[in-house]
Amino acid sequence: MNSLQRNCVDKLPLQSIIMAEQDNSITVSVVAFGPLSEEIQRKQEIQLANPSTIKDLIDSMNLQKWLENGLTVAINGDRCDIEKVLSNNDEIALLPPVSGG
Repeated sequence: MNSLQRNCVDKLPLQSIIMAEQDNSITVSVVAFGPLSEEIQRKQEIQLANPSTIKDLIDSMNLQKWLENGLTVAINGDRCDIEKVLSNNDEIALLPPVSGG
């Protein structure tokens, strides 16, 4: 083996590991419906620590009262529990309880 071959290193796998270690946050898209959309911006991008759950998102947005009053949450169109861990680029729908007469 010549010296050129011994000094060649594939840096791509190492670069991927380094990037993953540096990326300690995720960005999610939040869409609010009904009366909740009057209280907060209807559509917004929010950056959170990685990992974060729906509960962490609710807490960061100060929406605990909505959760106590029956807020339903969906990730990418699927209803989910508030302990569900979020992924980068998830779309979160915040659906307040329906009322009327």
